[in-house]
Amino acid sequence: MNKRITLLRYLLYPVIWAGSFLLIVALLVAGINTYLATLPVIAGAAIVVLLLERALPYETEWLRTKHGDLNLDTVHFVVNYGIKVVAQLMILWLGQSLILWAIFPTYWPLWVQVLLALALIDFFLFAVHALSHRYEWLWKLHAIHHSSERLYWLNGDKRHPIHQVLEGLPGIILCVLIGAPMPVIAGALAVLTVNMMLQHANIDYRAGWLKHLFSVAELHRWHHRADYKDAQVNYGAWLVIWDKLFGTYYDAPSQAEQIGQIGIAEEPDFPRTYTGQLRYPFRPGTKQVNSLLLAIGLSFSFLSFQTPEDSLLGTWRATDGNDISIYRKGEQYDAKLTHVSKPELRNQLGSIVIWGMRYDKKRNEWRGGQLKMPGMEHMAEAFIRLSNQQLTITGYHGLRWLGKSQTLTRVKE
Repeated sequence: MNKRITLLRYLLYPVIWAGSFLLIVALLVAGINTYLATLPVIAGAAIVVLLLERALPYETEWLRTKHGDLNLDTVHFVVNYGIKVVAQLMILWLGQSLILWAIFPTYWPLWVQVLLALALIDFFLFAVHALSHRYEWLWKLHAIHHSSERLYWLNGDKRHPIHQVLEGLPGIILCVLIGAPMPVIAGALAVLTVNMMLQHANIDYRAGWLKHLFSVAELHRWHHRADYKDAQVNYGAWLVIWDKLFGTYYDAPSQAEQIGQIGIAEEPDFPRTYTGQLRYPFRPGTKQVNSLLLAIGLSFSFLSFQTPEDSLLGTWRATDGNDISIYRKGEQYDAKLTHVSKPELRNQLGSIVIWGMRYDKKRNEWRGGQLKMPGMEHMAEAFIRLSNQQLTITGYHGLRWLGKSQTLTRVKE
């Protein structure tokens, strides 16, 4: 029986995702109306995921409704999927008038076209998502998604409507401009919705090697940890290739049962009504969203998102086997201990070991901060240099040239 359950856990994601994808494509190929080809499949996938959450939960506590979030998340889902439907109607209405470069390969098999459109949309979802963790006014819009204190299938589309538009519009516009047919875009959005359900599902499934390709629940749970500094990883909505390229991919299978609290620890009194959450980004003292076009331009500018100063972001392994995860906090860079090689150091997991580092463009190094790595009796001043995917951290007291250095290598997941 245990072997059967283990096999089931590994089959759940590929069967549900691939089954939904193939069914949607088959219906579109058959000429079925795009709404009839997508909405019933999404509804069917939702029912299957809902039942599996009851039968094979990752966290039994998450099965309980918290603070009326079921009704709230339902409203978010309906509104935000409605935005996708309206976008599709607008594409139909405008027709060929939006196409600037007819370069989309419409002669490819439909299933390949859907995957291509999905990949393009997914990149810009990742881009805006990552930027939303970097810029305060975008974070205020995005924070609604992180406010949930449990993860389950319905809160995958829990977003402020403005943020929903900001995330989805750049990729959809690009697909339209290069001539992607509306059924292809609709199919891509439907498949993405199914993946978002599975990504947030409270199901104890395993993805195995597939988690090196797709952003599954095993990875995305790390992104929803309540401490803000812990949530700066795994931004992908469908693929993990973007996280791997930009150094934000994170996984710690040995600690998968230690996800901890979900939500936003810094804001325990987050609004719990739909209207309250709509108003949240625009409270007094919060930077306002001045222009939708400005945000769209910001999303497209993400092609240069990984600036030189951010090249050290990610997880690094020291020669003693300990891992640190470097993340950005405003204009400074901190690092915490994420893996230890010795059992006696486990009580230090999650502790901040480097803090206050700032990038010096002239020296091409990060400096001005301090560190206290495992085994150090006293904290020291520090500077960091990066060369050929090796990170050299030097701690010193007073004179830099008398400092002690250690070299870390990037952890490739």
